[in-house]
Amino acid sequence: MAIKTNTTRTIDKASSALRAKCEATQANMDKLTAQAGCAGCSMEKVILPLAPGSSDDVQYVGLNGADFYFMRGRTVMIPAPLVEILKNTGNL
Repeated sequence: MAIKTNTTRTIDKASSALRAKCEATQANMDKLTAQAGCAGCSMEKVILPLAPGSSDDVQYVGLNGADFYFMRGRTVMIPAPLVEILKNTGNL
């Protein structure tokens, strides 16, 4: 039996509301990192893996009351403390 592998071309499930939150996160990264208490932290380039079986392709990360949304399957710049959270929770 062949296994079907999903790629960024075959998965595009983000709702328009979540997609807008991802765009807002990128546009307001300086403000959000300041709110989260990690202003001036290094940024890391990562590719968030797709989550087969998930209902959407957006990754949420929260830190100190700040909400961050990132598209899965794409290369994004993420503050180092958020990368650590993603690694600790098994999402990276």
